[in-house]
Amino acid sequence: MSRIEAVYQDGVFRPLGQVGLPQNQRVRLTVESLPGTDLSEWLEEVHEVQQQITSARGFLPGSTPGIAEDRRR
Repeated sequence: MSRIEAVYQDGVFRPLGQVGLPQNQRVRLTVESLPGTDLSEWLEEVHEVQQQITSARGFLPGSTPGIAEDRRR
């Protein structure tokens, strides 16, 4: 028995690495969600980074006011 990490996409489990099985080999899968793959956790981390950038620079690069201010410098 081996463990393989995969992504479920469009109704198919796609392995993230080499599997080492012949084509069309039947297998039995036990599905276990990995920690840290929750989209809400990722969005929270992104929001924290955005806040850090805004605190350091006064604006978020790529934002309209930030672009205008950068061009004035």
